[in-house]
Amino acid sequence: MITGVRRCGKSCLMDTIADELKKGGIPEENIYFYDLDSKDYNKIERADQLEQLLESIPNMQGTKYLFIDEVQNVKGFETVLNGFRGTGEWSIFITGSNSYLLSGELMTKLTGRYIEFEMFPLSFEEYEEIKRFYDKGIAADRQEELQNYILEGGFPRTIFLDTMAAKRRLLWALGESDCGDRLFCPVE
Repeated sequence: MITGVRRCGKSCLMDTIADELKKGGIPEENIYFYDLDSKDYNKIERADQLEQLLESIPNMQGTKYLFIDEVQNVKGFETVLNGFRGTGEWSIFITGSNSYLLSGELMTKLTGRYIEFEMFPLSFEEYEEIKRFYDKGIAADRQEELQNYILEGGFPRTIFLDTMAAKRRLLWALGESDCGDRLFCPVE
């Protein structure tokens, strides 16, 4: 289970794990990735719909690797995943926000049966490394760069936006979508 605030990189980590499995020799047909926020799967909202989707995966030799992004979109997903996990045929990876995944039935239904990886926005050092990697330029004055980092919140996506106003709009939207309140004040 990969948890963390929205847009901190949970989906990218899951993509990386799937890529590593492929590089390690796991056949691509044994790896299934479902993004429940995507147009293709956003109608899956109930446990029976999720179960039907997973049962449509063909039987095959070896472990099946299941990746479900934004699993909290499905009411009752815990029971479905616990059932599939219990067969011993599946290795299951899920993402979702902390507030959804760490509350309610998940903790009681899967206690001791999962490993949680909690992700956070980038540290200042990671932020600088990513900017260097993507050749985004770092301010010569380290205090100025620290100020940029603080204003951007350490979220990877902000590195690809050109103006501070655009970056702050993204943070404003993230704060509102996560809890219904404004976590960040826009700075123009």
